[in-house]
Amino acid sequence: MRMKPSSEKIEEWVHTQLQLHNQPYMEDSADFSWHVEEKGEVVAGIVAESVCDTVEVHYLFVKESCRGRGLGKKLLQAVEQKAKEAGMKRIRLNTYSFQAPAFYQKNGYRLLLKLDPAFGSCQQYFFEKHF
Repeated sequence: MRMKPSSEKIEEWVHTQLQLHNQPYMEDSADFSWHVEEKGEVVAGIVAESVCDTVEVHYLFVKESCRGRGLGKKLLQAVEQKAKEAGMKRIRLNTYSFQAPAFYQKNGYRLLLKLDPAFGSCQQYFFEKHF
């Protein structure tokens, strides 16, 4: 046996294999991802998918030069709207103290758990929003 660091291609393979393994247990998965383009460039995006009746937000990012314009809120609202239309019951996500915990609370997300410290002096927050 030989262990090696993984490339992005190998990471994608591992993720795909896990998804295939999970399929019998996690019915009705769907993509809830969106992005914002300006002048042909992606400046913000959210990556989310459903697992049964729950949407899990994996990533939300807004390019630094575009922050403060409501793009993150619009992306989050787009996922929420699509989730409601699809009959989802909740959205779950996590973030770190150096990211945006206050943003999620301001947008109606309830704190489920705070790890303090998660690593170093940083905290990790787990949020949920029910419909």
